[in-house]
Amino acid sequence: MHGQLHAGLLPKREGNPHSGFGCRHPNVYYILMMKLTVLLILAFTFQVSAFTYAQRINLHVKEASLADILKHVQRQSGYNFLFNNRYLKNTKPVTVDIQDKSIEEALSLIFADQPYNFQIEGDIITLIPKTTSGADPVASDNLQRVVQGQVTDSLGTPLEGVSVLVQGTSKGVATDSGGRYQIAAAADEVLVFRLVGYGVQTIAASRQSAMDVVLLPESADLDEVVVVGYGTQRKVNLTGSVSSVNFEKGGMQSRPLQNVSSALAGMAAGLNVNLSNGHPGAPASVKVRGVGSLNAGQDPLIVIDGQVGDINAVNPSDVASVSVLKDAASAAIYGSRASNGVILVTTKTGQNSDGKVSFNYNGNVGKTDAARVFDIIDNTVDQMELINLVQRNSGIQPSYSDERINEWREGSISDPLLYPNTNWWDALLSSGIMQTHNLSARGGNSRINFFTSMGYLQNGGTIPNTGMDRYNFRNNLSYKVNDWLELGNILTALYSESDPGTDGSIFQWFETLTPGTLPKHPDGRYGLSMTGGSEFSANNPLRAAETQLGENATQRYTGKFFAKLTPLEGLTLTGSYFVDFYNYNNWTSNRPVDTWDFQTNTIGLAASPTIGIGNSFSKNRRSVVDLFGNYERSFGNHHFTLLAGYNQEYYRTDAFSASKIDLYSLDIPVLDAAATVQSASGNANDFAMRSYFGRLNYSFDDRYLLEVNIRTDGSSRFSPGNRWGTFPSASAGWNLSNESFWAPLQATIDQFKLRASYGRLGNNGIGNYDWQSVYRAANYSFNGTITKGLAPTAFANADITWETTDVMDIGMDMRLFQSLSLSVDYYNKLTHGILARVPIPFVNGGLEAPLINSAKVRNSGVEAEVSFQKQFNAFSLFVGLNGALNNNVIESYKGDYLEPHGQGVWTEGQPIGKFWLRQVDHIVQDQAEIDALVDDGWVFRPSTPGPGDFLYRDADGNKTVDDNDRTLMGNPLPKFTYGGTLNAEYKGFDLLAQFNGVAGWDKYLTSPTFTLLRPINGVLAAPKFLDSWTEDNPSTTIPKLYNSDPKNNQISDYYLQSASYFRIKALQLGYTLPTTWVERAKISNVRLYVNLENYFTFTGWEGLDPESGGVTYPQMKTLSFGLNFGF
Repeated sequence: MHGQLHAGLLPKREGNPHSGFGCRHPNVYYILMMKLTVLLILAFTFQVSAFTYAQRINLHVKEASLADILKHVQRQSGYNFLFNNRYLKNTKPVTVDIQDKSIEEALSLIFADQPYNFQIEGDIITLIPKTTSGADPVASDNLQRVVQGQVTDSLGTPLEGVSVLVQGTSKGVATDSGGRYQIAAAADEVLVFRLVGYGVQTIAASRQSAMDVVLLPESADLDEVVVVGYGTQRKVNLTGSVSSVNFEKGGMQSRPLQNVSSALAGMAAGLNVNLSNGHPGAPASVKVRGVGSLNAGQDPLIVIDGQVGDINAVNPSDVASVSVLKDAASAAIYGSRASNGVILVTTKTGQNSDGKVSFNYNGNVGKTDAARVFDIIDNTVDQMELINLVQRNSGIQPSYSDERINEWREGSISDPLLYPNTNWWDALLSSGIMQTHNLSARGGNSRINFFTSMGYLQNGGTIPNTGMDRYNFRNNLSYKVNDWLELGNILTALYSESDPGTDGSIFQWFETLTPGTLPKHPDGRYGLSMTGGSEFSANNPLRAAETQLGENATQRYTGKFFAKLTPLEGLTLTGSYFVDFYNYNNWTSNRPVDTWDFQTNTIGLAASPTIGIGNSFSKNRRSVVDLFGNYERSFGNHHFTLLAGYNQEYYRTDAFSASKIDLYSLDIPVLDAAATVQSASGNANDFAMRSYFGRLNYSFDDRYLLEVNIRTDGSSRFSPGNRWGTFPSASAGWNLSNESFWAPLQATIDQFKLRASYGRLGNNGIGNYDWQSVYRAANYSFNGTITKGLAPTAFANADITWETTDVMDIGMDMRLFQSLSLSVDYYNKLTHGILARVPIPFVNGGLEAPLINSAKVRNSGVEAEVSFQKQFNAFSLFVGLNGALNNNVIESYKGDYLEPHGQGVWTEGQPIGKFWLRQVDHIVQDQAEIDALVDDGWVFRPSTPGPGDFLYRDADGNKTVDDNDRTLMGNPLPKFTYGGTLNAEYKGFDLLAQFNGVAGWDKYLTSPTFTLLRPINGVLAAPKFLDSWTEDNPSTTIPKLYNSDPKNNQISDYYLQSASYFRIKALQLGYTLPTTWVERAKISNVRLYVNLENYFTFTGWEGLDPESGGVTYPQMKTLSFGLNFGF
């Protein structure tokens, strides 16, 4: 493709307001498709449990051994035979002709002349000697008997999926959703109970027929398996820097989460999660190890079950684990998109439960409120007196007489509808309802494994007309066709719809208000400012929220189909095809309403005589092909793993939007019902990638570790001559604790590993056509006539290429006393070839300068993660802490030039956005001080201060106070991020606490509410201004307030504040009912819990929220109650 494509007009919609486009109901077509998909997959799900047991037996053999016969039956039926191998010595050859018989009928024929009977329990067939008056064929201690029982944790909660094996044999089963198992074992055999995350239990079968087992959590997690790019690795053998978050433990599944991104706050070192907006469904931004680019993408690559995707499209309840790849050793396998880190999301899969299907429901309902807002003056008399003060300071006649002020003071008591004292936060915000409901089915057998889930989220929001509903569906399925072939799919569907209220329409003029406005009369009319004087405002954010009409609808469907072949021992070949379909459409309009002055009972602002309507639509299509092979081989103490693969991806998006006015009726909200076109636009763009990648892992005796990665990417975002880039990495590790000389320390430090890595990563996060000359429609003059044509948008540079990041990492992992784990990393990452626009002469007109690879940014720092896990009889405790210190600096840009960006600058030797501010020295109290300075030759710009004004520092010492005295100061990026988790369990009760925070972070307070240059025509004000400087109130930190004199409103450190915060992100208390209470109802477990989400924030920041970018939708806090049960 060249330039931008122009998409044609979409087919007209029928003018039916009930078509799904004009009402809050999903499109019928999509709902029917989702229902059909759910029914088909659920039908298949239930067939899995029957797959094993509903098979008919067909067998035609002559003089065959019983061992061979049992193998045939096992393959046809899926049943497992358990017996002592010595039994086969006493069997006779078998001749049978079995056609379409049940398993019982077939076995009766097979064992007719044998010295054994059979017993079927679940999916286990046990051989039982036919007893006579003589001795049994084998000694009594070797007789097989069925041992059964339940496996629980220390709280009595049933554990599903526990592997129960007969030691030294291949015989084994897995516990069901109720933790129950049954297995045949002789009295002299030993049973081994194993589950990831728990210590292994080894118990003699003895002569017991019932055996309940309690598994305790492992003391530390270094032996866990961690998901990495295109595979998994044991954490103990990792040579890269990887943090892992387990979503299936510790109450994560029970938190009232809207998306996965916000759930990651405080969960991993070096991960900074920022939720700048509390609008229902709003995603959080995620940064890994600082900010590494100026103009290209700064977000990490998100990979979901092996495919690049949207982390917020995944139902949090479906997530099994999240891995954060932070250094080149772990991330280089993703090449040109990995310079900002990689986040791997792994969803739940099926498990071998011997054909049993376990169902799980988890739901919660809660009340949401704004977590934090800033204070505003909500007493109209105070607002009037403040305006009068500002006017007097500015030499202006005060607007409000004492009589008017007293009238309002008295009227606000006797008739608050005509004399309101409005707190606009209270008027706009109210408690909302949020609920999540998730139902899943999970199971499988030796051939088929599946996980199927359906989820529903409703968030009504805390502002009217801003709610949303979301529906999720997922099916993860794998089918082992035979010993060398496995097939599978990952299918997802998402449908969401949201109310039309937007942050822009509600908060654009939120601060240009007055408390002297009644937001809404009990009769439904909306009000405007009634204070009179200089203060008039027709703004009313409640009206803006409630009168918006429309709907936003999103549909997303993804499908991944894969095959795994194992042609040779140790060799696995995987091929997959992935498709992603995304559609978004919306319509929007406004209900015309008048705005009233209730004191005069007149319309202050009449409704618009015309009604407008807008419609937009976009669709994205993405397809991905992956082919890779993995070969694993051991030679003595040498262990090799080799990965090689190919990836190809294509993406296209199309968009269209139009708006018209003179809509005939809001009952027909379609474009064809409006008369006049205001605007229409459409476009399309695409990109493609092709990649080759490989990895070599080598381990010698689990002591010396080596890993090498390489990826070569080709991207259409660059010109043909610069399209390909290669990104290698290498890492090594040394497990000192596996050395013989470590033996004296083994009791104290049982695991100790050193590791180091170095590599190169890329960033292709730019526009699809930045290297080409792109044109837009434009008018120009030709022979004195305005003619339609095309005009370039910017100078193109065909030589631009990848931004490249070189990363060095040195790390240490250790475990003490089998309960305390510690990981420490030092990293140094230099991003060079950063795309930037250099200055060009103005003779080139208004065209943007070309991008060139010129700048460098370095991030370096230290990270640490520590965890403690211990079982104290019935009490178990887990504490995890993490922290990261990051230093960001621009090493090369435009020399010592200070390029302004807001109140900060980009310049070499400083972090991105370093603040450039005047410094307030003090508030002048005596005119004589200023007179003396002026007599000494001092000059002040923009004007000379007087009593009550700021005196700024003369930083350059030239006796001239102006913007040349601005100084670089503050921390525009967080220096230190941290988080932690506490889990405690005791006799059915469980407690979860999670927190996160930042330190060493400054922000500039830019908001009309807090400005020292006070408007007098209807703007909210902070209560602290009531304590501003006057002759009667000189002891204050707030200077004299003016309306138009900017002397105290310079860009200065007065507005620079610490944005450091500590936030208790989640508090959860749960109780699991004893199994004996619920098992009669065929329920395996019932848990009740209560959540406080995002309830407590501690900060000195005066603004809305430290994470918010300005005045916007406040973050929510949620009090919820939930229920989780399985059956």
